[in-house]
Amino acid sequence: MNIPERIAALRQKMKECEFDAYIIPSSDPHQNEYLPAPYKTREFMSGFTGSAGTLLVTADKAGLWTDGRYFLQAEHQLKGSGITLFKMEEPGVPTLNAFLKSEFKAGAKIGMDGKVVSLQNYEAMQKELEGMELVTGRDLVGDIWKDRPEPVLSEAFILGNEYAGKSAAEKIAEVRAGLAEKGADATLIGSCEDICYLFNIRGNDIPCNPVLISYALIDKTRAVLFINEKQINEHVRAFLQKEGVTIAPYESVFSEAEKLEGTVYLDGARTNVYVRSKIKARIVQGLNISSALKAVKNSTELQNLDDTMEKDGAAMVKLLKWVENNAAAGISEYDVSTKLLEFRAEGKDFIEASFETISAYGPNAAIVHYAPAEQGSAVLQAKSFLLLDSGGHYINGTTDITRTVPLGPLTAQEKESYTLVLQSHIRLALAQFKAGTTGLSLDTIARLPLWERGMDYNHGTGHGVGYLLPVHEGPQSISKRYINEAIKLGMVTSNEPGYYAAGKYGIRIENLVVTVPAEKTESGEFYRFKTITLCPIDTRPLVPGILSQREIDWLNAYHEEVRTRLSPYLDEEHRLFLEEKTKKL
Repeated sequence: MNIPERIAALRQKMKECEFDAYIIPSSDPHQNEYLPAPYKTREFMSGFTGSAGTLLVTADKAGLWTDGRYFLQAEHQLKGSGITLFKMEEPGVPTLNAFLKSEFKAGAKIGMDGKVVSLQNYEAMQKELEGMELVTGRDLVGDIWKDRPEPVLSEAFILGNEYAGKSAAEKIAEVRAGLAEKGADATLIGSCEDICYLFNIRGNDIPCNPVLISYALIDKTRAVLFINEKQINEHVRAFLQKEGVTIAPYESVFSEAEKLEGTVYLDGARTNVYVRSKIKARIVQGLNISSALKAVKNSTELQNLDDTMEKDGAAMVKLLKWVENNAAAGISEYDVSTKLLEFRAEGKDFIEASFETISAYGPNAAIVHYAPAEQGSAVLQAKSFLLLDSGGHYINGTTDITRTVPLGPLTAQEKESYTLVLQSHIRLALAQFKAGTTGLSLDTIARLPLWERGMDYNHGTGHGVGYLLPVHEGPQSISKRYINEAIKLGMVTSNEPGYYAAGKYGIRIENLVVTVPAEKTESGEFYRFKTITLCPIDTRPLVPGILSQREIDWLNAYHEEVRTRLSPYLDEEHRLFLEEKTKKL
């Protein structure tokens, strides 16, 4: 079936169920950002492959809501589907709930699969769509998707204390202490990365996400991992038992949820409606205790990350030299992405890419989350920019880095845009801020150089990064959205401002930073960022007179550190290339 045929089949199922509308979110039972193949239901129904978006189908209309990262991609992929694109947060564009309110009156039946809808989103819909009936018991897409993929059941492996820096037993004790502070008796955790962090295990159930599809229950005496037992070998089983963890079948979480008593603590953003419906006990909601713990990296994790950044930086230097040598030889965007994977795989302890590489040339770089296909990807030319956003999972950490590479002559507009993006990056890298500051304030610091020229970008400036866990990690965020979560000491966050000229070019420069102490004054405690990513930033496109002397000094000092720390990993040819790319301005 093509997309219009799938929408027609869904409408027939809706008619049978007497649904006025049906909602298909981009989610699975664990609210993973990147979805296991069986749960790519929105992609199956719409043809849109971005990681975020919600599809709504009514008897005569279909709409897809997605954010600014995906506007260009969605416009292209929805052509001919009969699905209207709703550009979230753009002027005059209604939210999905506002659209439903304009289309239907009280008593309308809105269907969805409660196993993939978060409790937080469901409760928000209940408030906004008061009077409408929300029906959560039907997976209509599953009725249509006849060749739905089977889930991947990877084998769990242990992340030793030399990497994790803290035992599973210690982390479980910290969660129990958190429960006591909140006056709760138990917590049921649906977030796969939280569970893997908590129990010091990893897997590969989702490409680029070293997690295991599972649930966990922690109370005053028990720590239970609900997982397909085929994924736990005897070595891992013995390790978990030693740490005080009991293993139970994945599906048994639902019967255990029904037995819970007292007060149960849930993260509404990471718990699905179906699980919540099984719990009869009193519910208290908030951020997973484990999420707050894993966001603050311990000294062992941070020390390991320094080693990871050196290995990853060396791979990037090799790639940058390879691109410069071959850009005029007919190589494609896809060739660049595969070559980078080769260079990373040469490094010690590399496991896999941390996300699908964004290798985007010229106009494709204006599509924020563009990934080249093996067939038909653009061929590089001796002009404009190549935008390369990539990362790796290593046994001792995760990386995420973006560099924008000039391939030949640039226009004055391209040069100015590049210089302003770098200025925005450096402004944030140099920021000193008071303890308790949230990402919204820091986001403004980064955007100011662009705003002063009437420019902006439609994505966040920074996200948390996992430690051999998903590359996008909360709870912190540096963005226009207010999130009541301060940037704390030990958090690892990206610094990635950009600028995108639709149909022309795109620019992004990204390093990872860790929050460290700055100073204490009469006004309080202040923090700053320490940049931990190691890779040259191209200085050829810079327009003289835009960067301040302080910003130039930062870039020179950064390049000196990059040169010093990466040189031992490189042969003579690449060391000479690195010296050239890190010359003092």
